[in-house]
Amino acid sequence: MAGELFVSVARPPRNAAHAELLALEHVLSTADNIVDDPPMPFPEYAESLPLRTHWSLWWA
Repeated sequence: MAGELFVSVARPPRNAAHAELLALEHVLSTADNIVDDPPMPFPEYAESLPLRTHWSLWWA
């Protein structure tokens, strides 16, 4: 069963430490797009979170 979650982010993480914790939560949720679509190294994914106000996660 597949699923998708689209999130509008009112308060993105403000610093690298918070972004890394949030990125880890995303990875631990087993969202497939974190590692598969497109493949993105964890540090780059964490760095991208403060710059984004919309997140899209999906599971296969």
